[in-house]
Amino acid sequence: MFTRLIKLLPAVIIICSSQVVSAQRGDSLKADLQLLKTKLETIHPALYAYTSQVRMEQLFDSCYQQLNDDTDDRQFYGIIKVLLSAVRDGHLSSGASPRFSQVIHSGNTYIPLITYFKGDSIFIINSIDNKIPAGSRLVSINSHPATAIRQKLYDYLMSDGYSTSKQALILNQIFYFYYYLAYGYSAGFTVEYISPSGESATVALPASEEKTINALKTPEEEQPLLSATFTEDHICILGIRTFNAADLQQSRLNYPAFLEKTFRKIKQDGVQKLIIDLRDNGGGRDEYGVMLYAYLTKQAFRYYRYLEKDKKKLSGRPGLGKQQPAKLSYNGNLWVLTGGYTFSAAAEFCSVVYSNHRGTFIGQETGGAYEGNHSGQLIQFELPSSKVTVWIPTTQYVMDVIPAKYPGHGIIPHLQVQASVSEYLRHEDRVLQEALLQARSN
Repeated sequence: MFTRLIKLLPAVIIICSSQVVSAQRGDSLKADLQLLKTKLETIHPALYAYTSQVRMEQLFDSCYQQLNDDTDDRQFYGIIKVLLSAVRDGHLSSGASPRFSQVIHSGNTYIPLITYFKGDSIFIINSIDNKIPAGSRLVSINSHPATAIRQKLYDYLMSDGYSTSKQALILNQIFYFYYYLAYGYSAGFTVEYISPSGESATVALPASEEKTINALKTPEEEQPLLSATFTEDHICILGIRTFNAADLQQSRLNYPAFLEKTFRKIKQDGVQKLIIDLRDNGGGRDEYGVMLYAYLTKQAFRYYRYLEKDKKKLSGRPGLGKQQPAKLSYNGNLWVLTGGYTFSAAAEFCSVVYSNHRGTFIGQETGGAYEGNHSGQLIQFELPSSKVTVWIPTTQYVMDVIPAKYPGHGIIPHLQVQASVSEYLRHEDRVLQEALLQARSN
């Protein structure tokens, strides 16, 4: 009996040790969640701007109750994403733990689909072994209806206010990851779809590695960060893909000099039709938006109403107070192209253009809100147990604009244009085509 007990001891110790670690995990994750809540309440400049405190408390309580000893890395990271998304602040962000990142990029498999979100529908652009005709409309995956999938995945993505245009663009790139985050691992997928010819069909797809799925994407042609194209019929197409000073410096581009050179040529050539493309501009330096608008007005103007950090109004920042027009300012016709990736400082510029009725907007709703945003310095911290990293903005930016027609939204274009599925498959730039059509008919 004694000998048998001695032989069993290692197994008993292992089992007990495992239970202790497991029991500690649930409590540790709850502590992480409480720390996240405290950090948000302490750091964020306007935590309840879009979602009430009562609702956020309910969400935190609900998520807290979901945590237990069996909560895995995927489930916890998903909970963090849902909570941050509920704040409706596109500058909030999170990063998976090193351990879970390894699983995401090396140790996991996913649904092998490339998608295109348009309106309330999800279209399939490519699939492994071309098992699904390109342009088919998704009906369901593993019995989950496409409408439910769309809404559930949006709940994991951060954006300003009530705009969903940015979420759609992100899912066009990494639908596979967010489907996994929302629904968990599956070795295979039953996909129901309606083909472009209108036929209903069902196909089984195997789970695939991330590199296999990325190979299904059509490589995008690299575009310059700054460009000015002058057409034969005297239209200038000004492409500004970023206001980020570091990116511009790395590409050896001088933004102020580029603007001066471009608007000097516009004046010399007598150009009276200008298209500014900001669809890929995710923001950057505040003053770069102010500087651009100064070239579009003959009058002094206001940009920011105020900036606030730690409950104190800031002073001496670019864009505060009355701003002066540039010497080479342009007063001809203007069209501005926007989309879900038009964000932060780029969306701020759009707000001022829109508020002053300076131009016509074409494309999709901006990812950045019309009234302003929460950005500035981002405070980074790591949740101790889960090792999830979170970034929280510290400054509230309020634009000096007329009241919003659609509060809580981005700038909604005068002409809302999105490529059809067939145009998207052919890589046609439907938005730019419409802008050129408008310019040539005016």
